[in-house]
Amino acid sequence: MSLLDRARNLTSLAAPESPAQRRDWRQLAIAAGYGAVGAASLGLLLVVPVLLAWAADPRSSVGWTDALSFSGDGWALAHRGHIGVDGAGQSVVFAPLLLTALALVLARTAAKAMLGYLSERAGAWWEGPASYVGGYVVTGLVICALAMSGPASPNVFTVIPGALLIGAAGCVWALLRSEEGVARQAKELVDERVSLSTKRALRPAVEGVFGYLVIGLVIVLGLVVFHLGSIGALNGQLRPGFFGGVVLWLGQLAALPNLVLWAAGWTTGASTQLGAVSIGTGSVHGGVLPMIPVLGAVPDAGPLPFFTAIAPLLPIALGCAVGWRALGRLTTYTSLRTKATTAAQAAAATGLLVLVLSWLSTAGVSGGSLDYIGPSLMLVPLLLVELVLGAVATTLVLHWQRALRR
Repeated sequence: MSLLDRARNLTSLAAPESPAQRRDWRQLAIAAGYGAVGAASLGLLLVVPVLLAWAADPRSSVGWTDALSFSGDGWALAHRGHIGVDGAGQSVVFAPLLLTALALVLARTAAKAMLGYLSERAGAWWEGPASYVGGYVVTGLVICALAMSGPASPNVFTVIPGALLIGAAGCVWALLRSEEGVARQAKELVDERVSLSTKRALRPAVEGVFGYLVIGLVIVLGLVVFHLGSIGALNGQLRPGFFGGVVLWLGQLAALPNLVLWAAGWTTGASTQLGAVSIGTGSVHGGVLPMIPVLGAVPDAGPLPFFTAIAPLLPIALGCAVGWRALGRLTTYTSLRTKATTAAQAAAATGLLVLVLSWLSTAGVSGGSLDYIGPSLMLVPLLLVELVLGAVATTLVLHWQRALRR
């Protein structure tokens, strides 16, 4: 290389960034700022009820700064973080899924605004969303770090998986519902790289998740109706007072999706663990439960009615419904292989989405009898097999039925 070539290289390295490059970095920083707003908005919303409860309850024994830290604890719990209790040597993990859903909606709202801002930005479509998720996670870690000054201390590192999941899910939701420039780039990339059968399987998969939740909701409502006496007796023994009662019932309402997922998971044949209590499809193995009114709906220890043994037919029926909905998005002359592939993909996607929600729903208190609350790990293979079996069986039956009519 000549001396002149070396001088040219040094000149090019020392050249300042172009205005377009500076604009890109500034926009990425602003995208991270939108992520920070999406994360901080949940913490700010939690400040109001926390301070109201602290001011209204005369039994409060902590200062207002400690009470304020509870909003950070709530943020950590919503993202499935672990909360350590000072002096007890225990940690609690419990994400009330209605609170998690609120975090997702706020993340999606901020991401939608971010996409509108980046609509004219030149560059890779993923840079803005990646900056948004980074800003969301970092802000969440800061919120949890500030909450460590209170009586309950979040474990900062345990928040990272949930924060990544909620931030990314909110951003994907915004991308799917947006027609801005960045969203168009992402959709064009999906159209190029994702097969048509996979794209047609997504909507039936989402419908299958809602169907799964309906199954669990019906079971929970049935148990509550048949055990209203036990629930009322537990509530009477607690004597929480007016404000304590409001907080207690709001907390149980926020955890309703958790109960729904646990009940729906029971139908797969996998047992549901409530600490020392194990609920299978045939019997209940008893144990001590915390005095939470809604847990009065848990059946008594002993054998369950004989018809509960057919509960695993419900996920199979759901798989049939998912397969039928997937086939409805295909033409009559589509090959059997394509039909079976689309139906199986829809059922598998349903199972994977449900498993993510079930992971978020699990809870526990370390060092005690309530170390794990939620469906057992057998839920993973059972649910996937049952859903795919139902979807593929429906595909074969409908295909042969239509073939015989020709």
